[in-house]
Amino acid sequence: MGLMDEKITSSVSKSEGVEAEFRGIAAKEKGELLKELSCSDKGISDDEREERLEKYGYNDLSANQKHSWLYFIVHSFTDAFILVLLVLSLVTFVVEKDVVSGVIILALACMSAVIRFVQDYGSYLDMQKLKEMEHDTVRIQVPGENGPEVREVPVEEVVPGDIQLIGSGDIVCGDLYLLESRDLFVSVSAFTGESIPVEKTVGADLRNVNAAELNNICLGGSTVNSGTGLGVVVRTGKSSYLGKISSTIHTKKKETDFDRSLAKITRILITYMVVVVLFVLLINGLVKKNWLEAFLFAISVAVGITPGMLPMIVNGTLAKGAKFLAKKKTIVKNMSAIQNLGAIDVLCTDKTGTLTMDNVILQNYYDINGEESHLVLNYAWMNAYYSTGVKNLIDRAILAYGQENDVNKYAGGYVKTDEIPYDFERRRMSVLVSNPGGMHLDGGVEELLPKPNEEVLITKGALESVLECCSRIRVKGEYNNISEADLDRIKALADRLNQEGMHVIGVAAKKRSIDAPTVFHAEDENDLTFLGIVAFLDPPKPDAKEAIHGLYDAGVHVKVISGDAPVVVEHVCKLVGMRTDGQKAITGSDIENMSDEALSSVVENNDIFARLSPMQKKRVVDAIRKNGHVVGYMGDGVNDAPSLHDADVGISVDNATDVAKASADIILLEKSLTVILNGIYEGRRIYGNILKYMKMALSGNFGNVFSVLIASIFLPFLPILPLQILIQNLIYDFTQIAIPWDNVDDEFLQGPHKWNSASLVSFMNVMGGVSSVFDVMTFLVLWFVLGYNTLGMQNYFQTGWFVEGLISQILIVQFIRTAKRPIIESRCDARLGLASALGILAAISIPFIFDRTSNAVFTKMPAEFFVFLILILVLYSVTIEIVKKFYTRKYGAWL
Repeated sequence: MGLMDEKITSSVSKSEGVEAEFRGIAAKEKGELLKELSCSDKGISDDEREERLEKYGYNDLSANQKHSWLYFIVHSFTDAFILVLLVLSLVTFVVEKDVVSGVIILALACMSAVIRFVQDYGSYLDMQKLKEMEHDTVRIQVPGENGPEVREVPVEEVVPGDIQLIGSGDIVCGDLYLLESRDLFVSVSAFTGESIPVEKTVGADLRNVNAAELNNICLGGSTVNSGTGLGVVVRTGKSSYLGKISSTIHTKKKETDFDRSLAKITRILITYMVVVVLFVLLINGLVKKNWLEAFLFAISVAVGITPGMLPMIVNGTLAKGAKFLAKKKTIVKNMSAIQNLGAIDVLCTDKTGTLTMDNVILQNYYDINGEESHLVLNYAWMNAYYSTGVKNLIDRAILAYGQENDVNKYAGGYVKTDEIPYDFERRRMSVLVSNPGGMHLDGGVEELLPKPNEEVLITKGALESVLECCSRIRVKGEYNNISEADLDRIKALADRLNQEGMHVIGVAAKKRSIDAPTVFHAEDENDLTFLGIVAFLDPPKPDAKEAIHGLYDAGVHVKVISGDAPVVVEHVCKLVGMRTDGQKAITGSDIENMSDEALSSVVENNDIFARLSPMQKKRVVDAIRKNGHVVGYMGDGVNDAPSLHDADVGISVDNATDVAKASADIILLEKSLTVILNGIYEGRRIYGNILKYMKMALSGNFGNVFSVLIASIFLPFLPILPLQILIQNLIYDFTQIAIPWDNVDDEFLQGPHKWNSASLVSFMNVMGGVSSVFDVMTFLVLWFVLGYNTLGMQNYFQTGWFVEGLISQILIVQFIRTAKRPIIESRCDARLGLASALGILAAISIPFIFDRTSNAVFTKMPAEFFVFLILILVLYSVTIEIVKKFYTRKYGAWL
């Protein structure tokens, strides 16, 4: 079996299979690997590349499919209720031949679809603009007449077996097995979340670690910080590590809580609509003996009970939320994600760049007693300043601190004589500086600095590596031979700083005569004096603590899922105020052998996860969701892509990896938990306003239809005409257009809300029943009190119920929109109030306007009707407030 044809067996999980595959590659010797790839360390010919391109395909991971505007137009009409309205409009045009009614129904469907199209297509265009420019070419080595030659080829044409050259600033384009390296440091933060670059070296690596941590493997997508390397490409395209991870997100995204709930509610309502329409058809056909009239009336009832504004209200409310978030520098790829954002009760986030600044900063400089020492700082600065080549992350942090604190006044003005660059074996670097001008600085911290006839060797690096070269130690100006007690104190200090999440290095120095040999070797790093420790930290963001507390106050539980070291993650969680009660991090190795049942309990009781591989992160997110939580996940690296895909809401940033952005539902232009907190509250406003409309529409429609069924049995004529139903529906829907702008009570925003179809059904039954009681009361008044009980008076009866039904539906909006007393304790938005007032005015005036026309639909109602109407509406309002209290007491919530 060839290397590129190996398959992951079904008995191994996909996540562990990918990691094990790369560990297997790393364990091979150079000759064995080149033989399996059928290539040499000189590269492959152009003909061979062409053949391999045919076999393995192009080195392309693009996950973004391009769509035309027509795709989004068609997609906008796929909502179930829009399809129902389209069918009903077609029936109205063809069967009833009623152009006015057909146009009204069609307009409702089109308005909703247009809103959805504008938002979805706009987000798509924004994402296309955000897509980063890809790395165009890569340097490869090919066989030549006089030995290997270097050539640049397009990234897409790199194939397994190519010999790739990498250097500072390059993006690795394909998974490499290193054949040569020199001071090669690679940033793997996209895979592990760690800020500090790691050194990559040659030689077989037999360790049981994640692929990104293997010494001789450079994963495609990682960035070279410094040094150079030469490697053979072992994986490209969909077969690469990045490709295997991204393959987990190219499947259809899982249905979210919002999608599932809306689909369930849609099924319930459509089933209910079909049953009711059949009942209306049968009852009216059997009672009235006019099946054509019964059919036309049933179609009108179908339009009346269809919450035709639901797609428009949902899309309009979500579009308003997207516009709000756009002002907060947030791009919404998937509109339903806004509501899901408000529903989340668990937010999983990475550490680097979200909780922390993603920038290593010098924090402390200590002698072995843990006391601040400017001498240690000065020598660390000189080592960083006088070294040549690309400065690594630690050097840049030292120099930045030095610039802010004018360290050059105490340690500047010298001349570098020589240096020994950092390498993996020594894990330290040294510079030799002299003082040709005889400069001397005051301050009492420079006793080791060189005099005119001296040079000083300054070494910094990994603590244990620097200590290996030291025979003496300096404490408070005194120099003594280093002892075991000294080593214990140094180790204890380093351990304490590590526990605080810091990365530490050691600093040492020694003088030598200017007359000593000028050639400087690594062997000269001996008999040094240990000066102290410099500590670095990727510090928390200034707003992280406040944002974490805000999330807790909003009822959102925060969990940190990181690829970084456990001790670092634990300390950062403590600094940002997470309520972890001293929890220890659960690591990837802990999770690796856990059953799904065990993991389900672990994710419920623990909030800190560290050293996790991409698929382990995904497994944690899946376990949280299976426990019944609505999960948001924030991340920007390749290692976050599977989790972003599986979460209810995937949140990334504009400078994230392409794979991460493709997986996300929301893209932040500023990586901040505060932006997420704002989005959560906006999502809850959206949920509240959508829920208002659904409860208003469902209870009102259910009550009206139940009333129609009752009236159809006992009345000798239709209780309301088909055109009256359509006009009533149109006016009511008009009054609901302003719902996306309505206010939501502060109490409602304080906690997450999940969609509950059972709650909607119970509300529909209770409030629909109350509505029907008052409809029947209206029937009784119209029939017995006002005397509209003959065929000649049916127009008065129908107009009277049209007016009462429409006004009561509009009035109920004020009572349903809040759990408080309307107007007194909770006021609606002015736009909704104006729309409601106009709707009530239309209900009253339409009969008067059309009374003098030739229509047989409306008639002017006498003054006594309005007296009874006011009494019914007042009694209705009082009854609703009473029912509201009992309903809230029984079901725990009004909305």
